[in-house]
Amino acid sequence: MLSEAAEFVIQGKTVEGNIFQSADWAECLCNSLARTGVDGGKMPSSYVHIIVTEGIKAVVVRVALQKTDPEAFGMIKRYIAENRLMVRSGRGSRDAEASGPLPVVGKERRDPSRNIW
Repeated sequence: MLSEAAEFVIQGKTVEGNIFQSADWAECLCNSLARTGVDGGKMPSSYVHIIVTEGIKAVVVRVALQKTDPEAFGMIKRYIAENRLMVRSGRGSRDAEASGPLPVVGKERRDPSRNIW
């Protein structure tokens, strides 16, 4: 999956199909990758952002994080595995370059059988 996509989406559902119960999971995951700026404030990572699809929070992760910060990427993978969250492919490289930072979400990409690493 990762070799084909520029990003992947961590869905707010478990592999069993239940809504993930931690209400602020997406914010916590994104904040864990935030950096401290020169003024002491938190700067969000450009590699992750929150979206809402069908009323459920999800986190879009840029695959480039795997090369720039393997430790952070590993932490995200562990979080997904420990909480049994569903993952789907996001935009491909061309789509990501053409449409900017916000993902294009289509139902055709939400096939649970493609929930693999």
